[in-house]
Amino acid sequence: MKLARFEHGGRVLTGRLVDDEVFALGGDLFNPGREVHKSFNVGDVRLLSPVQPSKIICIGFNYRKHMDEVGDIATKNPTLTLKSPDTVIGRNDSVILPKKSAQVEHEAELGIVIGREGYRIMNPGEHILGYTVVNDVTARDLEKEMVQWSASKSFPTFCPTGPCIETELNPSDVRITCRVNNEIRQDDRTRHMIYNPLECVVFVSRFMRLFPGDLIATGTIPGVGLLNGGDVVEVGIEGIGILRNPVESEG
Repeated sequence: MKLARFEHGGRVLTGRLVDDEVFALGGDLFNPGREVHKSFNVGDVRLLSPVQPSKIICIGFNYRKHMDEVGDIATKNPTLTLKSPDTVIGRNDSVILPKKSAQVEHEAELGIVIGREGYRIMNPGEHILGYTVVNDVTARDLEKEMVQWSASKSFPTFCPTGPCIETELNPSDVRITCRVNNEIRQDDRTRHMIYNPLECVVFVSRFMRLFPGDLIATGTIPGVGLLNGGDVVEVGIEGIGILRNPVESEG
């Protein structure tokens, strides 16, 4: 099931996304409830980020080819950093390039949405609600200047997420792509992860308690590149959908 959050008529609702329609549900993401027999065309609603996480955990260097392309800062093994929760935006919302950075880059990633609280998790499948699309936008120049990377990833709008959560995805071998102005920049498959999605949950939960709605970005595939004002960036994941965001310069 593809779960979505959307705004219509000033109300925020939970729905089931089917092609170009969203069917309103009676509950929330974690208890969706039954359909309320009302559907909307996707073009008539605003799709919001499907999650409002208490924290966003980014796994760095989970693909060896990405380690190679940023070798000056890459660690020997996958690592963790945090992203501010207020970075999250939805489909068609604008990524704003801050004046503080001259090198903002896209990072196409598979996102894990936590559905059940846990710490030091041993049975990760029971704690995952589903999977979504994440663009882990990063100010690369600031990332290289700092010992830790949260600042480079935490500017407002730096975490486009959506358009939905797919609760039935098998994430072991799906295609991830990123296009900028219809030109393909990133293209790889999740089978090349060092830590697969289940291992990612186990890894993260060694260090922190996870709560429903928390978002784990599982690391970007190779091919990261520069974003400029006026660009349109589209991150797509097979079986989930396409996350489209225009890019604007601050001010």
